[in-house]
Amino acid sequence: MKLETFIKDRLYFIFYTVLLVSLLIIAYALAVLEAGNHISISNIIYLIILAFFMMLIFLAADYIRQYRFLNQLARMKQEPSLSFEYVEAFREPLTNEQKLWMELFQQMNKVTIGQLQEQIKQKEQYELLIHQWVHQMKTPVSVISLLIQEGKRTFSNEPMKDYLKEIEEENDRFRRGLEIILHGARLQRFSEDVKSERVDLINLVKQVINEEKKQFIKRFIYPRLETELENVYVHSDRKWLHFAVSQVVFNALKYSRQKEHDSITFNIIEKESEIFLRITDQGIGIVPHDVKRVFDPFFTGENGRVQQESTGMGLYLVKEIVNRLGHGVTVQSTVSEGTTVEFFFKTNTLHER
Repeated sequence: MKLETFIKDRLYFIFYTVLLVSLLIIAYALAVLEAGNHISISNIIYLIILAFFMMLIFLAADYIRQYRFLNQLARMKQEPSLSFEYVEAFREPLTNEQKLWMELFQQMNKVTIGQLQEQIKQKEQYELLIHQWVHQMKTPVSVISLLIQEGKRTFSNEPMKDYLKEIEEENDRFRRGLEIILHGARLQRFSEDVKSERVDLINLVKQVINEEKKQFIKRFIYPRLETELENVYVHSDRKWLHFAVSQVVFNALKYSRQKEHDSITFNIIEKESEIFLRITDQGIGIVPHDVKRVFDPFFTGENGRVQQESTGMGLYLVKEIVNRLGHGVTVQSTVSEGTTVEFFFKTNTLHER
């Protein structure tokens, strides 16, 4: 606590002391004059000096008593997070006022900790509910997929095949929605669900393309993998990185123009000890004022009006996952020409040629 601040807080006391001494001097002067005696200036000066000295002693003693406590409060204010242990570490209060403040801090801390623990408990219960629900829903999704495959083998007429195809598309959309919900819930415990490993980037891209081959065929889009590197390894988590790349690829497919000879290009290059994975489509593109917000949660933009089932969570999860993995991701787009999503892997990248 600064001395200047302390004196400002005690101005009322200084003013009161000066006023009291002034009244005493006036009373002394009146009494002397009434008695017919001569007023002694030296006595008045002595009285002023004595009062001023006593006031300084009182202020110094009060400053010493308050200094330690107020300094602790100032340090407490600068703490990024106030813990109960920090409040408990306060030195023994010297005044009743300090004691009351300490009791108030401790009570507020206990209430805050109780509320925080309750919120954590509710959050854990919510996450558990989400995980259980998603896993329970995965079973009927798998059963429906099996029934669709069986139906395709059993029924040969075209109307039934078309009907089963529509069911399969809706079932696939439901499965993707479950994956987004599940990964969104797992993101809350990312540090407990991440495994650092060497990931074969080319193999991962090929796996994603293979998983989406039905969508590529359906939308008349040809996947192109272009790289001069024979083997590319990055330090990452295969499961999380696979999900992020899959989301970008599905978005590229979903917003494609569905014209023949269109393609989605996967380009892997090495530049200045960094690895870049560029996924470029020839889709409808993104309007300029939406590009900066594509990673915002629940943001669908103008393209969301084209695809009504858009949730705005896919690219948000991609950004969150990539950042937590220590990588980077950017988006560039031109309306009616296409979009390029670029992943880059920084100093924690390994590669072999």
